[in-house]
Amino acid sequence: MTRQREIGSMCRSLLAAALALIGVAGGAASPAGDREKAMAAYREGNGLFDQNHFADAVAAYSRALEEDPQYAEAYHNRALANEMVNRQKAIEDFRHFIEVASSQPDLKYDVARVKARLQILESMPLLPEAMQPSHYVVAAGDYYWAISRSSEGEEWARLPVKVFLGSAPEIKWQEGTRDAFNTWSALFPLQLVALPQNADIRMGWEEALLETEHAGEAVEWVRIRRVGGELTGRRIAVIVVDVRRRWSKDEMRAIVLHEMGHALGIKGHSDSPKDIMYWLMQEKAYQIPVPVIHYPLFWRSLVKQPSQRDINTLIRLYNFAGTSARFP
Repeated sequence: MTRQREIGSMCRSLLAAALALIGVAGGAASPAGDREKAMAAYREGNGLFDQNHFADAVAAYSRALEEDPQYAEAYHNRALANEMVNRQKAIEDFRHFIEVASSQPDLKYDVARVKARLQILESMPLLPEAMQPSHYVVAAGDYYWAISRSSEGEEWARLPVKVFLGSAPEIKWQEGTRDAFNTWSALFPLQLVALPQNADIRMGWEEALLETEHAGEAVEWVRIRRVGGELTGRRIAVIVVDVRRRWSKDEMRAIVLHEMGHALGIKGHSDSPKDIMYWLMQEKAYQIPVPVIHYPLFWRSLVKQPSQRDINTLIRLYNFAGTSARFP
């Protein structure tokens, strides 16, 4: 009888312990109201992210995660926002996403994608102060999504980027080219080199002199080439300008500013004439009828330096680890 009472007592103790564990687990689960708050904060974060208010979006996603620490999509979107706020925190958020989402079958492809993105993010070079996300001016906006697909993977992995300016056929072109270099080098890590074979970006004045086909507005003057083998070689960008035109110093500066923007990784154009990366190069031509001869008259509204919108786009390009849409 004593043995039976001991067994009964033990069973009651185990049952009590099991009920206690169930109670603890029940208390740990987020109540329905918390999930609703989490979803509301998450939606707020999405709205802020779409408006490029990245730091505010991070704060909103953080509130969502406080309410629901297993909210995988919130970790993912906060990581994307943090790429434009704090790279190390973005890395931590992507790791949290992988941990939480790995147990959710419907997110298995997203887990694989994020693992690849995480590797890219961890290998990205350290950027100078001028290219840090803190210098992104929200009010100016950007045109990142217009150029992101074509620009993905075109960023320079080794900094500073080495540039060979060469010797332009005319002094005024040399001056305009140097002005363009000085403007970009104040924003982006560039280094002048004395020999073209040491350069990542070089001016191809000799090639421009030998150019046979006319380069029009729709033709880019940046050519990407490889030096060496496909596996062991390196990429270079050659800027070739049509030197048959009588460009002024200001025009040459604007051209090189625009083409160097392409060479730095912006493989696309802005839709605003206020940006140096405007797609038409701000040129229009008219024919003035004169007896026997038609003289072309060109007028340009030249942008003298990259706009904040240009700079924002470059900052976002170099801080984002490739194009990726947020979770809805």
